Amino acid sequence: MIKSKIAFVIPSLSAGGAERVVSTLCNELVLRYDITIIIYTKTVPFYELDSRINLVYCRNNNSQSINVWQGIKNNYLLYRKIVQIVKKNKIDLIIGFMTNSNILTVLAGKTLGLPTIISERIDPSNSQTNAIWKKLKKFLYPMANSLVVQTQPIKSYFSKWLPENKLIILPNPLVNTFSQAKEKRVQPIKENIVLNVGRLTTQKGQERLIRSFAKINPDNWKLQLVGSGPLEAIYRRLINDLNMNDKIELLGLQQDIIPYYQKAKIFAFPSLYEGFPNALTEAMYMGLACISTDCPTGPSELIKNGLNGYLVPMKNHSEFEEKLNMLILNQNLVKIFSEKAPLAVTHLETKNVVAQWEILIKKVILS
Repeated sequence: MIKSKIAFVIPSLSAGGAERVVSTLCNELVLRYDITIIIYTKTVPFYELDSRINLVYCRNNNSQSINVWQGIKNNYLLYRKIVQIVKKNKIDLIIGFMTNSNILTVLAGKTLGLPTIISERIDPSNSQTNAIWKKLKKFLYPMANSLVVQTQPIKSYFSKWLPENKLIILPNPLVNTFSQAKEKRVQPIKENIVLNVGRLTTQKGQERLIRSFAKINPDNWKLQLVGSGPLEAIYRRLINDLNMNDKIELLGLQQDIIPYYQKAKIFAFPSLYEGFPNALTEAMYMGLACISTDCPTGPSELIKNGLNGYLVPMKNHSEFEEKLNMLILNQNLVKIFSEKAPLAVTHLETKNVVAQWEILIKKVILS
């Protein structure tokens, strides 16, 4: 049987939510399709890829856009290279991830007469997309066969200028290694750790978490933040200024995140906005007691406040601090949330989400 050939287009395969989703999907889909991943610049993927996946890149080195005209030129060269790669590999379907790649994917698809699926990975009402890219989105997105979004609010946003039949909600899949970790009979002993996982950026809201934990200053507890990002040096100075170096740890980027979930008791997620919160999903699946801001979009679809975690109104810093302290002081509540949290996210196991993607892929290829 001849396999259909699919190309995924994404700027990079560095550490990140969209990159992890593409890697996870491709590792599963390669069993039934010929898979090519097109990235912009030659780099080593952060996430492990199946050896059968064809990974290609558009250029050897990153090319910075110092002005609008340079940006237009760089993106035109990327578009031409994507068209060339797709033609050479005789691709049947192109799938774009993230705004820039989505636009280039639609352009390449139209040039070659190929079907396209594009995927938004962040809440568009909070994205930092500039005016030019916003106009391109409104013009080009309707030309794709399907736009994949992660939550109902994001779908509602795009329904203003895309037909209903082109919009589909597909949440992020959990990586198979999480299921494998849960199946092991021997689990690490839990420690008094509040965990946060994510890039150290304003979007993720870690400054508020650091300040809240320092104010609570619980005995025999630690706050661990896993991830790297542009605010790392600022957060290190903040932790030092708060005299919390012995209790708050910045652990940097970690290839294997599972041991950190396994050791921690509480997961704190103070984001300002999301597309779909991978880290929160993983923490709930691994049975952590979770507290999250009710940010757009995603947490409210996972946490039922007071039943399987705490969902705190945005910008209500005092309540976030109060609920975090309640969890730290109440081990029975931690146990209750820990038992109920996984039930809210089992539908996101890899096999379930990939099956939904396959239905969409077959529909678009045959359309």
